[in-house]
Amino acid sequence: MIRYLRFVVITLLALSLAMLLLPVGLVAAQDATPEAACPQTTPAENEAIARAYWQEAIWGQQGKIADVVAQDEVHDWGTGVRTTNFDDFMKQWARFNTAFPDLRFDVDVVAAAGDLVATRWTATGTQEGEFMGIAPTNKQVSWDGINIFRIACGKIAESWGAADHITLLAELGATDVPAFMTGSAAAATPMAAGMSATPCASDTPEANLAIAERWTTEVWSGQKNLDALDEIADANIVHHGAAFPDVHGIDALKQAVNAQFAAFPDIQLTVDDAFADGDLVVIRWSGTGTNQGEFLGLPASGGPVEFKGINIFRIECGKIVESWSEMNNLNLLRQVQGGEAGAMATPAMATPAA
Repeated sequence: MIRYLRFVVITLLALSLAMLLLPVGLVAAQDATPEAACPQTTPAENEAIARAYWQEAIWGQQGKIADVVAQDEVHDWGTGVRTTNFDDFMKQWARFNTAFPDLRFDVDVVAAAGDLVATRWTATGTQEGEFMGIAPTNKQVSWDGINIFRIACGKIAESWGAADHITLLAELGATDVPAFMTGSAAAATPMAAGMSATPCASDTPEANLAIAERWTTEVWSGQKNLDALDEIADANIVHHGAAFPDVHGIDALKQAVNAQFAAFPDIQLTVDDAFADGDLVVIRWSGTGTNQGEFLGLPASGGPVEFKGINIFRIECGKIVESWSEMNNLNLLRQVQGGEAGAMATPAMATPAA
């Protein structure tokens, strides 16, 4: 009898304890708000986000740029300026929008893979406000650039930009840029896409990526192997080289590369990021060198410099047929003129690349 009563008491206590705990668990479960799922975007959706960026950027706060750019976006503007939040990001854009009220961007080339998307763009606008220390000129100007975006949760979380601000300043009448930049260089005629009679079995993203990486690792780094260009580039390659005149053909390309080697004999470039999208390959690169020869019409400074840039390659049948290159040319110019890498040497350096 005593054992039975003990069993009943223990059972009742256990049930009472369960009844006390059960509602607490249920309430806790009801009160817990599950974290919102981070939307996973496809390369096609990332491309749409990148295109929307260039449409919305010109409108500033009036547009929907906050729907495209994350609040904690990290932005490397390509001239030594780096922003890490949305407010500072908008301040940089305000400088462009104030100087060029009719600013517009046309996206010329797009490549996307994984969470990365690259855009090559052309900007046009009329300078109606002060820009990089230059008073309003009412001149209509145009310049090119490349941006790589990393997309996370449906927004741009990180961006790297490189643009031809030397040509922009030259068009605005700046006097502290190389003389040969003040004239319009004749552009090479782009090769028509799909010149091959039939698709080549070697045209895979992986194979194209390997070819494009050789441009940086074999030609522009320690090997300085110009013969590699005969293996990776089409005989009629068209190269659009940042602020430099376009070149057409391997021989002209080798001459242009040799001129850079003469200016920076110890140049070393590395691949920081790379991805392929069909016949297009995007390479983000950086490097160092010492200015020991004439560069952009300036005498050798003897000082160290840092390079940053982005290349887009179009490849057919195992050969690079066309390439676009943008680098931190204005920042590089300031370094050669005696400033430090990334330093705000002049008012011009206070305004970033797009």
